[in-house]
Amino acid sequence: MTPARSAAKSRSARKRTTKVTPQKKRASSKAGTAKRAVKGAGKGSSASRSKKVAKKSTKPTRSTRPTKSAPRRSAPVRKRSTRTAARSSRALKKSATARTRPGSSSAANRATAAKKALAARKAAELKKAAAAKKAQAAKRAADQKKALAAKKALAAKKAQAAKKVAAAKVAAAKKVAAAKAAAVKKALAAKKAAAAKKEAIKRAAEAKKAAAAKKVAADKAAAERAVIAEAKRLEAVQRRAAQEAARAEAREQKARERAEAKLRKEQERTYKNPYIDDERFVEGVSEDLVAHRGELDRQVEQLLKEAEALVQERDTSVGWDEDAGDGLGGDIEHELDVMQAERLRLELEEIDAAFARMRSRSFGMCESCHKPIGRERLRAMPHKSLCIDCAKGGLGVRR
Repeated sequence: MTPARSAAKSRSARKRTTKVTPQKKRASSKAGTAKRAVKGAGKGSSASRSKKVAKKSTKPTRSTRPTKSAPRRSAPVRKRSTRTAARSSRALKKSATARTRPGSSSAANRATAAKKALAARKAAELKKAAAAKKAQAAKRAADQKKALAAKKALAAKKAQAAKKVAAAKVAAAKKVAAAKAAAVKKALAAKKAAAAKKEAIKRAAEAKKAAAAKKVAADKAAAERAVIAEAKRLEAVQRRAAQEAARAEAREQKARERAEAKLRKEQERTYKNPYIDDERFVEGVSEDLVAHRGELDRQVEQLLKEAEALVQERDTSVGWDEDAGDGLGGDIEHELDVMQAERLRLELEEIDAAFARMRSRSFGMCESCHKPIGRERLRAMPHKSLCIDCAKGGLGVRR
């Protein structure tokens, strides 16, 4: 493609794309007027026509100004063929040769203006050709860039597809490996579950045995606690009985002291105690009372030990048959021992009361009738505080 043809194409493309404004229209009309004036000057040869043209050329017309300012206003270039452009250039050359003839200043001015217009047009055409070339190069570069981008996009697409295929293969391999690992894990879990179940059965059996042993131990401990509780209950009963006896003894002691004081006063008024001055008799009776008291203490301790042994034997014995009457017999024997010990303890209290009467010098006098007790009765039972008559009369069982 020739430069002229490429320039014509670029002008036609610019004319299609460029918007024609009123200012551009005025500039193009002025340029056409100047061209027609140049053509008329080249054809006319008379002096009158040359004078008119000289007069017109001396004044600054509108047709000369736009030639200088045409590139600045960027007037639209009309679409011309290569032949028309060559024809106009030849006409301009003829007009220029006509202006150079001697004796015509206006012709010289017109030739100079035509030269300038031709140079400006050539420069504009060269500029347009360069712009078209630059646009064509830019388009070619854009096409190359677009092709390169398309090639890169295709390569990226292929790489992405290959990457997806590789990722799919890796995912499939991972899935297979995960399935295998899950199967192995499931088998291992099943094995562990079977072992745990077996261990749980074993632990359950051991726990059952331990529970049975614990129950036996608990029953044994409960039996021991029951024995201990019974022993504590009996001890509490004995302690309460001892406390009651002590309180009763204290009350009786106070009553005896009051009675002895009263008796002494009455004896002093009525009867005289025959044993106050008989120190030998009182000392003999006192020795007998001491020996008898020691024997009674030994018997009471023996009876209490036997009673406690019976309780322990009943609670801890194996094969104790309450239906056969073994328990009942033991209870009766235990109660008899306790009652015997209580009776002996009362007799000890009477001996202590006799010693108190000796200290108060009222020993040998009856606490009921306030008469002297017989010597033989005092030798046989020195701890008694009643004479035979009062004792027979039932005035005092203990006395």
